[in-house]
Amino acid sequence: MSETLTDTPPEQRDLTPTAPAQTQSPAPLDYTQLKWPEGTQSAARETFLGAAQEMKLPPEMAQKLVDWNTQQMARQEETQEQTRQEMLQRWADKTKAVLGPQYEEHLAVAVRAARTYGGEELQTLLKETGLGNHPVIVKTFYAIGSATGEDASTGGPAAAQTDKTFAQALYGAN
Repeated sequence: MSETLTDTPPEQRDLTPTAPAQTQSPAPLDYTQLKWPEGTQSAARETFLGAAQEMKLPPEMAQKLVDWNTQQMARQEETQEQTRQEMLQRWADKTKAVLGPQYEEHLAVAVRAARTYGGEELQTLLKETGLGNHPVIVKTFYAIGSATGEDASTGGPAAAQTDKTFAQALYGAN
């Protein structure tokens, strides 16, 4: 019968801890040949490489994950762009429905007001964001254009000029 630890009296037991077997840590995996999609941020790369190293992913598997992620991101971007285009089309359709038969006329007034009061920067912003198709924006610029449009003169006599102070013009003569 073999002797066990419980068969040996405590004073005769060897209780010195034994060192674990020396294991040689594997050399770090080489991920220098991974092909990253254009525009990948260095922070994202470092995070991925740290996780890949921790999981001891072979470089071939790491590349497959990078490629898979690239495909997923492309699909997501396509979906977002398609959703954006559909939204812009809904805005344009709603604007046409709200303005009805005077759509072209109202749009021309709105565009003139946007050019006059917003300049090139506003035009660029409205075009890039698609807000130029939004019914609220078109109606707002139409209202501005209508309120500040070409002055129609009735041909009456000119108003008499008086020398009033600002306070007199505001509060009257007294």
